Amino acid sequence: MKVYHGSDINIEVIDLAKCKPNKDFGKGFYVTNIRQQAEEMAVRVAEWGDKAPVVTEFEFDESAFDDEDISTLCFSTYDEAWLDFIIQNRNKSRYDAIHEYDIVEGRVSWLYSRCVPSTS
Repeated sequence: MKVYHGSDINIEVIDLAKCKPNKDFGKGFYVTNIRQQAEEMAVRVAEWGDKAPVVTEFEFDESAFDDEDISTLCFSTYDEAWLDFIIQNRNKSRYDAIHEYDIVEGRVSWLYSRCVPSTS
């Protein structure tokens, strides 16, 4: 399956040491199978550093989900367990990992600081 990473640089080798802590699913390398989502993220990231957006494409072997040596967690919907997991991961007072999963699959939360509030 093709997956995409939106950034302001082309990623040739994934280096988990460069990943930031306190993200929705913890410190890790985030990808999506939705190219448009990666493109939008690349634009947002590029704006922070006044650089050009870059989408890097990877081939992900889905058999990893069936490998007994790879620990996975899947959130299929937004629910209380998903929210609790994100809140724990985003806790900036923690720098240690709150989980030991190799792969976490699910929707990330979004904060659009440029949204215009509704006038209802």
